[in-house]
Amino acid sequence: MPSLKVLLADDNDSFRSLLTSFLGSHDGVEVVGDAADGLEAVRLAEYLKPDLVLMDLEMPIKDGFEATREIKRRWPKTRVVILSVYSSEVYRRAARDFGADGFIDKNSMKDALLALLMEEQARRAEAAVKVA
Repeated sequence: MPSLKVLLADDNDSFRSLLTSFLGSHDGVEVVGDAADGLEAVRLAEYLKPDLVLMDLEMPIKDGFEATREIKRRWPKTRVVILSVYSSEVYRRAARDFGADGFIDKNSMKDALLALLMEEQARRAEAAVKVA
């Protein structure tokens, strides 16, 4: 089965680099691109066709909410999960309202991100079996 293609969208260069290293160390996961703002995230989603977008909320040009809404409108099968330091229910609800498929608090991200990767890989494996 092909690797899970992930696009990262966060305006913090250091965080994107750290996350790229973390994700790249897992079998079956390929970081296909990274964006420093929401507009770039939408453009890269169109060009790279990722399976999963990990999206920060506060970014320049187009915030994560708006970028999520556009990606989900244009490519509904692309999964978008919000990564944010703002973990209150207000932000979680807003993320759902904008079409996000999930929400992970950056302050407790490692375990949640590992669980997400395993869930996405299992979902893709199940879909591949249904197609075959």
